[in-house]
Amino acid sequence: MAISTLGSGLDIPSLVAQLVAAERAPVEKRIGRAESAAKTELSAIGSLKGAFANLKTAVDKLRKEDGTNARITNVPEDAGFTASAATSAAVGDYDIQVKNLATAHKLTSAGKPADAKIGTGKLVIEAGDTKIEVEIKEGRNTMADIRTAINTAAAGKGVTASLVNADDGQHLVLTANDTGTEGKLRITTTGGDGGLSMLTFEPGVSGGMSETVAAKDAKIIVDGLERTSSSNSITDLLPGVTLNLTKAKPDETFTLKVSTDNDALKGTLQGFVSSYNTLMSLTKSLTAYNADTKTGSALTGDSMVRGLQAQLRNMASEQVVALKDLGVKINTDGTLTLNTSDLTKALAEDPGALSRMFSSKDVEGADSSYGAKLEDMLANVLEDDGLFDSRADSLNARLKTYDKQYEDLDRRMESLQTRYTAQFTAMEQMVTQLQTSSGFLSQQLG
Repeated sequence: MAISTLGSGLDIPSLVAQLVAAERAPVEKRIGRAESAAKTELSAIGSLKGAFANLKTAVDKLRKEDGTNARITNVPEDAGFTASAATSAAVGDYDIQVKNLATAHKLTSAGKPADAKIGTGKLVIEAGDTKIEVEIKEGRNTMADIRTAINTAAAGKGVTASLVNADDGQHLVLTANDTGTEGKLRITTTGGDGGLSMLTFEPGVSGGMSETVAAKDAKIIVDGLERTSSSNSITDLLPGVTLNLTKAKPDETFTLKVSTDNDALKGTLQGFVSSYNTLMSLTKSLTAYNADTKTGSALTGDSMVRGLQAQLRNMASEQVVALKDLGVKINTDGTLTLNTSDLTKALAEDPGALSRMFSSKDVEGADSSYGAKLEDMLANVLEDDGLFDSRADSLNARLKTYDKQYEDLDRRMESLQTRYTAQFTAMEQMVTQLQTSSGFLSQQLG
């Protein structure tokens, strides 16, 4: 509605807008301050939860066997074998001699022209416990056809067929998929026209395919004790140690050293110390108070954060001696410092010290170690609907109430604007009427 301002000379729309803005400002500022504080607190809770989660990841790594019992192997160059060790491997030295490697059985047929028809019938191939039956039919019985038929029937198990084109013709080559005597090949035929007999193989029987590589088991001597294996990868000779044989060295002995991987342990413990310090520094900054400006931080005075700080400090203080023995010092501000030289010395004297600190079960299987207590505390804090989730839910609910307050404020201001506009419009109409009456009276009196 257009508002005439000829009578009073006032800019009513501008005046109404200023009056509404003046009424709106203090309420809007109050809501804004509360909303900003809630958002800041919510962000701080999110940062704190992230720092606690990072610490839990570091603790979980120390709680695992590979976190505190990492092993490393050392093998001389060109020893004929490589080695890797799991955490269960015993620390020690082992004299090893590779007598021979395990080989896969290989057979080769006589040479034939590529388009020669070999024969029909059924090939029965035995490779260890695997039995493969291959039907060879008329019209699909060249060397290439038979190779394809064998590989299709075998489907990657037991044997692999291939072709070699030599000066005397095309040869069918069969190779056992498994090394050692367990994968040894035996080939017979049934039915057909007898032409497939050139592809048979039975130990001690002449004719058929020729043995180009004999099936042989690996043989290894460890500390004077002999062990044979159908595979060149041996996992059960030394508990926790995997040996991969690469070359026969029958007249040479090499020493395998299995030791604690101190570098890995240092890295794992340093990761824990760094995560712990990051968390302690974050809690300090989020609860700090500036006495000069008399301003607090996002969580200054927060009882939840103070409680979590106290729990972490108390658990560390209970282990002050054990931590010191591992080269970990508790500083006055609650942070930790790791001396890697002291840790190396401690592990040399007692390789299981770090493991006991973070995972030590008693005779009944209960774990009361520092790591176990810390893990339980962190799990409770970080669980769904735990302290952080509950606080975040509460803050998000509070933020929704501020949205509602803004909506209510908008409605009140619209109503106020309507009321002010109506009042000033009525005033304008009255002033106009009075001016009209004044002009009429002046005219009459004149």
